[in-house]
Amino acid sequence: MSGSDELPPPRKNPFSPMAVALIIEDFQDDFDAADVTIATDAGRLAVAHLDTYLEAAPGAGTVLAILGDYGTGKTHLAVRLVRHARRVLDDPSRALYLEATAESFVELYRRFMRRLGREGVRAQVSDYYADIVADSLQSTGLTADTLEWLGSRQLEPQEVVERLGLMESALLRKVQDTLRQVTNNKDFGTALTLLLRPGFEHAVWSWLLGGAPDQVLVERGITTPIDTEVAALEAMGVFALLFGGRQRRFVLAVDELDKIFSADNQPQARTMAAFQTMLQVFAKAGACLVLCGLPEFKAVLSPAVRQRIPYTVKMSGLSHTQVREFIMRAQQALTGTTTLAPFTPETVRYLRDVAGGNTRNVVRLCHRVFRLVDDRVRVTGDRDVTATDEMVRQAARDLFGSLSADDLDGAVRRLLDANGWEYWHNHLLGSGEDSLADYWVTFPDRDGGCAVLLTGSLLDNADVTTVMRRVSAVREAESDAEIILLVNGVLTDGVAIQLREPLGREPLVYSERTFADDFKALLGATSRPDEHDPISSLRQRMAQLSRQQSSIYGFIEQLAEHVDGMRTSSDRQFGAIGRQLALLVGSAPARAAADNRLPGEVERLFRDAVDALESLIQLDMMLDEAFDFAPPQTQEAVHRRLRTPEFTDAAAKAIFIQKTVLAFRGAVAEWFRGEGGSAEAEDRLEQLCGIYDDIVEFLPLFDLDPLFGLPPWGARTGGLVADVSQVARRNRVHDALRNLSPRVRRAVLKASHTG
Repeated sequence: MSGSDELPPPRKNPFSPMAVALIIEDFQDDFDAADVTIATDAGRLAVAHLDTYLEAAPGAGTVLAILGDYGTGKTHLAVRLVRHARRVLDDPSRALYLEATAESFVELYRRFMRRLGREGVRAQVSDYYADIVADSLQSTGLTADTLEWLGSRQLEPQEVVERLGLMESALLRKVQDTLRQVTNNKDFGTALTLLLRPGFEHAVWSWLLGGAPDQVLVERGITTPIDTEVAALEAMGVFALLFGGRQRRFVLAVDELDKIFSADNQPQARTMAAFQTMLQVFAKAGACLVLCGLPEFKAVLSPAVRQRIPYTVKMSGLSHTQVREFIMRAQQALTGTTTLAPFTPETVRYLRDVAGGNTRNVVRLCHRVFRLVDDRVRVTGDRDVTATDEMVRQAARDLFGSLSADDLDGAVRRLLDANGWEYWHNHLLGSGEDSLADYWVTFPDRDGGCAVLLTGSLLDNADVTTVMRRVSAVREAESDAEIILLVNGVLTDGVAIQLREPLGREPLVYSERTFADDFKALLGATSRPDEHDPISSLRQRMAQLSRQQSSIYGFIEQLAEHVDGMRTSSDRQFGAIGRQLALLVGSAPARAAADNRLPGEVERLFRDAVDALESLIQLDMMLDEAFDFAPPQTQEAVHRRLRTPEFTDAAAKAIFIQKTVLAFRGAVAEWFRGEGGSAEAEDRLEQLCGIYDDIVEFLPLFDLDPLFGLPPWGARTGGLVADVSQVARRNRVHDALRNLSPRVRRAVLKASHTG
């Protein structure tokens, strides 16, 4: 092959493999270039509400709710609103984004305080001090310039008081009285004033973060910590008054509130009342509060609280035109060229339909299809390869299978057992293989039953044909059978329409959040007995309760065996933990050794990433236990995981990502040992970050999903595991690895400039 015929190197993918909003703590302008925003009705409406608030006369506050399902762009819109407010207000401290990653308002409040920062709070208090000092100097004959410098903070009030020999104690008493009036809270008025006095900052800040009050605060009447839901909500209202006072604007966006308000986590009446009071306080303070979450978040609120939210914006899916615009703008942001290639108008339309317009799914499909096209170019040498519908289907099947087949099968079985339904697993209803029901559920005193059929993504006519053969075979064998079709993946609108009539209902698409409720509701509807026969109904209910009781007894027996196993294997567990710790310490590459430790924040970023992956894989722990004369059930558990291709493939990729992070860390350590601070050094750092990004682009985090679906190996036998929740483990890994290189770059530059 001649030089002119050589295949091009892999192109940089213009679409994010993460498909999540880029959250940079300070929303720095150098990250805006990668932030592709497509105008939608929801976005225009939200910005209009914010502009109405920003342009109105000071004093009028508001509350705005942004509701939408996963991946519809709520976080992206919240970040956009905060950035917009910062540009208008020209003061970053007056527009904040906050993510509710915990299930309590106490932790949310602490995150809020850390975002404000001690110096940020102190600056607000100092503004009140400056006003009081300026008022006291009005009759002293000072020039207007001096008063203007004081008002604009070119002169600090403490400096003016010291130079002019003013009575500091009297002025601070006025500050305290003012803050008590502003915050309507004696404790906060006292504590915030103490921030202006040297030696009190640590005690005050510790209390503001929820700690027990120090003795110096107790002596001044502050005796209660901010450590309850009600106290935390009250404190957030206090700071809305503080930052929104002096006729100034303050915008706070709180994201993922469904983690605190949900049907499974109903707030207590006192908490709901305190939340209502906080909304009222924000409005009174002239602040704008943006509340983001799943639709169920607002449904859980009491009617009185919902009335305090005057504006609601509901996110909707992208249209075909908007998807086309997104693809072109994403490629323009990377290459400077506005092009739709390698996509075509036809594949864009099909891609949008497969993704259902969901923004996150659109971006993930674009990323995977672009990579498939680029791989085809390098294999065939044809530079004009375009995306096809088949590539979109392949990408969808790779990306959107929510669970492995075994995990979904287990989820259905657990629900049937827990609800006392009588069923057969893999039950052949007729003579042909197509009549095999994954689950055949029967009901006393009623003919027929319900066939639960499990299937993967349904994207085209071939998929419809396969499913219809199974449905027809079941109907032929059991004419009175009800059918529930459970889809583990993607269901396009066109396929759903074709299946609606033969099934008598919509297929059920698996969703981790709603599956249990949706499945129970569907099966419950098919199991209703004859309403005219109450005796039959009672008999059926008693039989169901009996099966539920039997299921509970079985669970208790398993739990007892589990506890006994924990007792007998505790020594082995602690020995395994010790060996694991030694292995972790001893297995790090030489370039990441202890003598190459990085500055605090840089080291933390790398450590969090490596630890999150280690807690997910736990391969060394599993193999160590297998070789430690483990009982047969442990050996079988090892074999079961290794026989699962999804596990081995995902574990291999997780290990590869972990090694990449360690190599990245080592390269950064070498960068620190070289010359830092010069333009050339910063260019080399940028190149290192680019190398990391180019590598992990081929290892997107959604490839690790099979590992999240499995319980941690340590949790299987009662080992020391911080959290076995699938969502919590996924969040930990994603939080540690999402946008790692830009966060490392910022931390490195900050450390090198301050060091």
